[in-house]
Amino acid sequence: MPDLGKGSHAEGAQEQAANSRLDARRLGFIGVYNHSIDAKGRVIVPLPFRGLLGDRIIVGVNMAQDSIAIYPYDVWVDKVDMLTRLSHEDVAAEFFLDRFAMYSFDGLGFDSQGRVLLPAALRDLFLQDAQGVQVSGTTEYVKIVSDEQARLERERFITQFPDPLKAISEIQARARKKLNEGQ
Repeated sequence: MPDLGKGSHAEGAQEQAANSRLDARRLGFIGVYNHSIDAKGRVIVPLPFRGLLGDRIIVGVNMAQDSIAIYPYDVWVDKVDMLTRLSHEDVAAEFFLDRFAMYSFDGLGFDSQGRVLLPAALRDLFLQDAQGVQVSGTTEYVKIVSDEQARLERERFITQFPDPLKAISEIQARARKKLNEGQ
């Protein structure tokens, strides 16, 4: 029988915790919270999000370049890899890769109160003088927008999709058609 000393038990517990975090992340970051930004540019990241983000985070921009994003490190690496592959196929993607990298910040962990510093470059780009922000979940990262941007996004959604069930049904029909055409 192999020796399962203390090191093996600790490693097993760490692996189990990592797997549990990955399983939870498959569901995505869910929920929306309203917080404020303190005088130093820090915002509270809700505890459920911190658990899914893990120990190493990247604070940057989302792929649409319209909000601040807090990524688990491995998700951010996947985005960089995808943009790098695209830039090898089409030089136009290099602009997006450069901007994505330029507005990505490593080494910004959580303080003892669960806050993360939002770099001045990101605050200037997306939040201006906003005091209130919406911290929300997406499938792969935590999104941070000003309260005003959150309000505009809600209005845009209602205008674009006055009947969400009908819109989902139309998307399903298009997906089935595309699947049938591919066979």
